[in-house]
Amino acid sequence: MKWQEIYNSLPIPSKVIIDIAEAYKVDLTELANLQVQKQENDTHLNEVNHGIS
Repeated sequence: MKWQEIYNSLPIPSKVIIDIAEAYKVDLTELANLQVQKQENDTHLNEVNHGIS
């Protein structure tokens, strides 16, 4: 599948994020990794707060 086909199949919010990221030269891989770290941290904090683990 070509990039344009993939892009066109995305929902509008995803297209907007990609367009903004390209315009501002944002590294989406770095942002995705940061989001994963945040989710892991949030999960850990929830486990600590609820006595799990």
